[in-house]
Amino acid sequence: MTESASTKVASSAAARDFDGLYKALLQAHPREALHLLCGARVDGQAVIVDGPTEQPRQRSRQRDKVFVVRNGSGSPADVYHVEVQVKRTVDFQERMVAYWADLALKYRRAEHRIHQIVLWPLGGGYSGRFERDHARLDYRSVNIPDDLDPGALLAGPLAPLALWARKPPPDLEERVADRIAATSALEEQTVQIELAMLVGGTMSVQVVEALRRRGMDNVLAQTELGREIARRSREQGLEQERVDGMRALLRARYGEFDDLDDLAHDLATSDRDGSIARIVAGATLDELRA
Repeated sequence: MTESASTKVASSAAARDFDGLYKALLQAHPREALHLLCGARVDGQAVIVDGPTEQPRQRSRQRDKVFVVRNGSGSPADVYHVEVQVKRTVDFQERMVAYWADLALKYRRAEHRIHQIVLWPLGGGYSGRFERDHARLDYRSVNIPDDLDPGALLAGPLAPLALWARKPPPDLEERVADRIAATSALEEQTVQIELAMLVGGTMSVQVVEALRRRGMDNVLAQTELGREIARRSREQGLEQERVDGMRALLRARYGEFDDLDDLAHDLATSDRDGSIARIVAGATLDELRA
């Protein structure tokens, strides 16, 4: 795979949404995510369970992720509501208020403490405070490129998030590839790879090449990136077959001529069947070029 092809394929991965990949990381590594992304101090003895993400009266609207951390010694349980938001929307903070109110109705004050965290993968998020009339909501707003320590991310399974750091450490792509290669579960590896592809540009290409040097072509093939590479390869192979066939037909009919390759490509990729019919009918080269 050439670098130019890699760039095109990696850029196409930007169509993927951040939500699903972030939620997969949160689901697989709740302790690391709560500590690094949410600033939570989770005791090693605490029990972490999934909370409900669906609001009962608004089933079309779901919170991204809710964790309930049950602490020992009779302490109140901590409810962590995590939202992943790529860009600002006009109603986002009002939705956070609605989410909080629904959580407050479900988790009573005496037994639970509610924490809301918004992760902004590309930065540029709201400040974390919303005020209207006489109401105020404070939540933790985390701009991934600015607020997180890339070194801490690179030490664990959230390593691909370091690719967005404003001040990346040396050999960032190699270190991310090392962390992905060290992950034992295939499903987690594919999530990490697809998340790394969302950074786009030469950085994602360098991560792919670093993974290939580590012999991970079989894992890359399981990702959306790998499927896109395979699709493009099939299309390029079919196109090349058509060009080769057209070149052979032109050479058999007209012999060698200067622009044989260019004309074969043009005829094979525009109106192939019509061009074949014209050649068989005796069209001249000038007529085919016209």
